[in-house]
Amino acid sequence: MVQGMVAVMPNEQTRFCCVTCRILLIAVCMLISNGVVMAQDGQSVIAANANLSAALPPGEWTRVEAAVDRGLEWLSSQQMEDGRFPSDDIAQPAVTSFAVMAFLSRGHLPGQGRYGAQLEKAIDFVLSTQRQRGYFSLLPVTPPSQHLTPSQTVTYNHAIAGLMLGEVYGMTSLDRSQQIEEAMARALIYHREVQSREKKAESDIGGWRYGYPEGPDASSDMSVTGWALMFLRSARNAEFNVPKSYFDEGLDFVERCYEADPEQQKKGVFRYRPLASAPNENPQITLANTASAMLTLILGGRHEHEGVAVGVDWFLANEYPRPWQNGYFYLASYYSSQAMAQVGGDTWNRVFPQIARSLIEEQQDEGHWPPGTGTERRFGSCYSTSLAVLALTPAYQLLPIYQR
Repeated sequence: MVQGMVAVMPNEQTRFCCVTCRILLIAVCMLISNGVVMAQDGQSVIAANANLSAALPPGEWTRVEAAVDRGLEWLSSQQMEDGRFPSDDIAQPAVTSFAVMAFLSRGHLPGQGRYGAQLEKAIDFVLSTQRQRGYFSLLPVTPPSQHLTPSQTVTYNHAIAGLMLGEVYGMTSLDRSQQIEEAMARALIYHREVQSREKKAESDIGGWRYGYPEGPDASSDMSVTGWALMFLRSARNAEFNVPKSYFDEGLDFVERCYEADPEQQKKGVFRYRPLASAPNENPQITLANTASAMLTLILGGRHEHEGVAVGVDWFLANEYPRPWQNGYFYLASYYSSQAMAQVGGDTWNRVFPQIARSLIEEQQDEGHWPPGTGTERRFGSCYSTSLAVLALTPAYQLLPIYQR
């Protein structure tokens, strides 16, 4: 166990609190955590009260709901006997976790209703992938860290699985919730080990990246750190003991990824890695990194950071891309939709219709979304369909972590 890390289980009285109570608690915490972000003209860029349904007229919402329901129906037909939703094995259990959250985002719960049994099987599959060390990965992880191998994807798989389990905790049966409880405690210990490993550059401190905690030349990046922080947020919402200092260290890293030079803000406003960490590397200032950073800063109470206001301006000044214009279209759409829902107001009303249009135009007759381009193509249609559904459902406000 890492020094200073206390893995405390939720006590018996709070273990199986209802979803409604969790949502109310999260809402209160959001209200008291911080004020709103102020733009340069003194106007708030975070809407105090957001009617997310105002982004589309009723007829358009009917179209969105139909697309979501068709997507979930297709997803349900793809589940394998062991509970997983198929993808490349290096992306498991992350893709199965995305699928579970997609169903949750439309109000489907484990053990209840049309998809209840399938969700329980999927959760059990994710739990079965936890390794002795505490991380979640279908495939064994061995050094060195190489591109698109388990040693590279393990932190993604681990954080996304942990995020899903934090969301579903308390929604399942007593026995399954106890299993989740035990798995989360082990997962959080490993998660902190990765975060706190010695970094090669001081500017990488607080973040996450690939590989084992004791791996050489440890560094951090925005892509992995975004998921890692959402895992911590979900676990804390579920009343696991996650010290605030862990968030603060991670959010400090996210802030260091901000690109303040207007000349570099053509494709976004947040870098893949801080300038000080990688001065000679491609900065990878992208839509996905920008939306991920904005979302994690807002969820972490860093509403006042300059990058949030500048990011809002960037979203409003740019037309949302089509799939062929973005190498991580589905991932970027998920992040962008969730981030803009947190901002709310006119920003959400202007950006979400573009995201919805881009996604609905791509849905296939069978109900699924085609694989993305580049690296996303390798992860298949369960990946793309799950993320598309999650990008279309923020207005329902059913995932506790994304409650405004």
